[in-house]
Formats: sequence, structure tokens, C-alpha cells
Amino acid sequence: MSTETMPTTVIWWGAGTAVGGALVIVLTPMAMYVMVPPNTEQWQSAIMTMDVLVQVARAVLPPLGAALIAAGLVMRYIDRRLQGERIADRPRRWRWPDDAREQA
Repeated sequence: MSTETMPTTVIWWGAGTAVGGALVIVLTPMAMYVMVPPNTEQWQSAIMTMDVLVQVARAVLPPLGAALIAAGLVMRYIDRRLQGERIADRPRRWRWPDDAREQA
């Protein structure tokens, strides 16, 4: 993976993780009721196991997707800020405290 395509790849992975997590959270309970016949001991065990997995997915996947999207956006922002051959070509939005005292 090159550094030019890394932000785009991270953003797509974040979107995929968030959407995939949402689909897992929504579709897993319905799939369990379709696959396993109700009112059996195996059904209770399967439902409890899948409930724990859905709770873990609910806690991990959407926040992870959002964090990946944010990381990709930050990478794009930093790439744009660091464009230019010389350091003087780069935009400056802040100054070191020592620089501000010298100019005052």
C-alpha cells in the first residue's frame, strides 16, 4: 500500500467496518431465529452465544469504523499540509511561543 492511497484505503475500511457492524447487529438475531428451531436446549445456548457476540460487535465495530474514517481524514489533512518542496512552502497556522515573542 503506497502512502498516496493509504488515506482512501483507511476511509473505505472504516466505512466497511461501520456498515458491516451495523448489518451484523441487525441481521444476526433474525438469522438465529430462522436457522435454529425454538424451544430447545440447543436454541437457548445458540441464542445466548450469539447475543454475547452481537453485544461485542455492537461495542467494537461501529466505534472502530468511525475511528478509521476519522484517521483517514486526518491523514488526508496532514498530507495536504505537508505538500511542497521546502518547509517555507507549507502553510503555517500556528507559531511557536518563542517566535511570537521575537516578532512582538
